[in-house]
Amino acid sequence: MEDELTCPVCLELYADPLLLPCSHSICKKCLHEIIDNRCKKGKEGLDCPSCRKSLAITKSKVSKLPRNLALENVVFRYQEIQSQNLARNLNSCELPQDVTSPVSLCTSPVFLAEEQGSVREGGESLEHCGLCEDQSVSPAAWYCEQCCVAYCDLCLETFHPHRGSLMLHKLRRPVKDESTERGTLCVDHEKEVCSIYCDQCHILVCHLCVCEGIGKHSQHKILSLDTALEKTKVLLSSTEDKLHSVLATLTEQTSKLEENVKEIEGMHSEACKKIDQQYQRCLDDITACLAQHRQQTLDKLCTAKSVVLEQHQNHIADHSRQLEDTAALLATCGSMLATDQGRELLSRAGELPGIVGKQESTADRLQSLKQAYQDLLYDRSIHQDLKQSVVDFHTSTLDCLKALLVDDVSECQNMIPVIKTSASPGSDAVTTSSKCLTTWGFNSSTFTAEPLTRSAVWSVTVEKNTSQFGDHRAGYIFGVGISCEKVPVKEQVGMNSYSSGIICSSGNIMFSHNGKMEQLMPLDNLPLSVTVHCKVNQSKGVLLSYTITDATWGDSLHGKKILCEKFIGKPIFPVFTVSQRVKMQFPTYV
Repeated sequence: MEDELTCPVCLELYADPLLLPCSHSICKKCLHEIIDNRCKKGKEGLDCPSCRKSLAITKSKVSKLPRNLALENVVFRYQEIQSQNLARNLNSCELPQDVTSPVSLCTSPVFLAEEQGSVREGGESLEHCGLCEDQSVSPAAWYCEQCCVAYCDLCLETFHPHRGSLMLHKLRRPVKDESTERGTLCVDHEKEVCSIYCDQCHILVCHLCVCEGIGKHSQHKILSLDTALEKTKVLLSSTEDKLHSVLATLTEQTSKLEENVKEIEGMHSEACKKIDQQYQRCLDDITACLAQHRQQTLDKLCTAKSVVLEQHQNHIADHSRQLEDTAALLATCGSMLATDQGRELLSRAGELPGIVGKQESTADRLQSLKQAYQDLLYDRSIHQDLKQSVVDFHTSTLDCLKALLVDDVSECQNMIPVIKTSASPGSDAVTTSSKCLTTWGFNSSTFTAEPLTRSAVWSVTVEKNTSQFGDHRAGYIFGVGISCEKVPVKEQVGMNSYSSGIICSSGNIMFSHNGKMEQLMPLDNLPLSVTVHCKVNQSKGVLLSYTITDATWGDSLHGKKILCEKFIGKPIFPVFTVSQRVKMQFPTYV
């Protein structure tokens, strides 16, 4: 046991041990020496001598460290037992004079260790023997807690033998301040030792404190020290159990809060992703709309330019032919005039009527083309149209953006598309009810509803079909959109030039038109709701708005497309594609 009670620094029994944050102990003097040495070297803190753990202890924090009272009491008790055992051995054995003498007794290894441990804090003892009668009083070597008397070695053997009732007395080395070792003194009666416990005030008191008319604790409930100790232990045990319960509750709540923090962080990350998706979708829709509007404007300008240029080219071609004919006539006239002999010129005189006729015909045609020439030369309408188109493009672009940014759905009538199909599998192998779309076999099927009579909005919920399991990112094919023609059963929405819509393929939600697909968002899970707003303008085309909603986030993604090509002036059909793994549910409240 001595090893457990030995300081790891000085290798002696603990003296005034302090409790370190790592739960190990160290002598107060040793700790001060270590801190002082490290401060001289410019270092802070220290490493625990037992476990080598780094501790943030400074010189100012040493006084705040708690004393290890339990360890200190064990050391004192150990010293008492060792001294009692040695005293018994000295009384029961006849040993040489140099061993049994008081001098040899005090210088034995055990006593030296005890003496060093008892006087390390206060230096050499200042107590003197209380029984020496000579003028030279010997210093005290022992102190009896029951007798409250200090003894030198000689007086101890003479007046306090280790026999009879004195054997049970507790002997120890004297210390500088003996009052700290004589029991707790009463607060109100400084010379009296506390021997009873006031249960009302929860304080140790002496016998004078409970005397009638003298002590202020009279008439209070008084307990013996043993009873008070037992009651205190019971209360502490109950409090400890309650603290354990509180600790368990706090631990559980902390764990749940940490899980909630992780959940919030995960949802925050997912929300940021969906915001980025919506942000990118807005940019893509606006960019696509502006690019489409720009291309349409440029196509119109090209058409107008082509018409005017074609007129110019036709007129230039007529002029070119007239130039060729005129040049040929001039060449004939020149060759005839170049003849020197009159007979030869007269012999070709028969050609002259034809030349004159062609000249008159050319002059007449030139006169007839003169008006067209004047119209083409002085007509500035094309120039004005080209200039005005630049000005109009800005206004028409803002109108286009307004159509994308303003959610004006007042013109759209809420409806359930009417789909007429066979009630049992036939050549088309499809079936439908008034509220649900499913398919037969292993191939996907497309349903074409009756054409719209006005702007409308409709919704469908895509769910897993009965007994369909597996990864939702594979095999779950569906589509919701519009078409300007009836789509064949075996074709899919958006895979031809006359249909557009929201489709799912390979675990991704996309917008598809004419086989070209734009990535919108990954398919997190089913069920999934798709709402389509279709605003029809016979002169400008179709404004197709969509909202994709999942069960976790609600409205996850919005988008708009302006469809002009092939949709202007044609009937609009709602179309739906389903595979064998999914079914489309129409709402019941419409």
